[in-house]
Amino acid sequence: MDELEFRRRIMSDPKQRDSDILDAMRTNENNAKFAEDIADLDSRIAKAMNVEVPDDLADRILFNQSSQHQAKVIRPNFVRRSMAMAASVAFVVGILVGQINWGNIVVAPAQASLADIAMEHVIAEKPFIRDLDEKVSTAQINAKMVPFTHELDKAFPYHVYYLNHCGFGESNALHMVFEGEKGKVTLFMTNIPSTKVEDFYGQGMSGVVEPVGGGASMIIVGDKDENVTSIANSIKQLIQPVAI
Repeated sequence: MDELEFRRRIMSDPKQRDSDILDAMRTNENNAKFAEDIADLDSRIAKAMNVEVPDDLADRILFNQSSQHQAKVIRPNFVRRSMAMAASVAFVVGILVGQINWGNIVVAPAQASLADIAMEHVIAEKPFIRDLDEKVSTAQINAKMVPFTHELDKAFPYHVYYLNHCGFGESNALHMVFEGEKGKVTLFMTNIPSTKVEDFYGQGMSGVVEPVGGGASMIIVGDKDENVTSIANSIKQLIQPVAI
């Protein structure tokens, strides 16, 4: 059995240990290490899926975010199914590509970049906020920006559907959703510092990380065809530090 066939069989069934598989593991140290890594990943995914979620979690999130607007309630079992589907997609991609750097599949929150956190946050919260339109004012935006010691010195130029604070990695952020040219755009402002402008792409989205001074960062995420750089530049010109 060649190495490619061995990897495909192990990835399709991490617990498979027939005579051919065992022979390949005994005669090739790399095969044995690969099988151990896949078994460990499979175990971690199984543990991640086995999380008890309160039945009223979705209702409480929606109530906290907006008690004045109706929104479609997504039950927790939908979240579990989505997570399971994401895990399955990861395995399918690995089979097609033939090689995966398994050491980078599971990333601790502290190691995740601002871009990674932002994209994961957009995906996770999209079902809860897609039907909201809070018609947020510039005054409301400035009130939410207080913990980040910045404010807008002019009216925000886009229609804002949603505004709140949220957990962002190991910190907190201002979370705002507004109308872009290609669809809804999400803005995060956090006190996690960034050192340079960083463009990023993935999962049908494009984004940019912008330092805004004072140790704060702004992250813009939109559709893959959205000109997020132009949007970020126009908003950054409106953001000023607040004298303390």
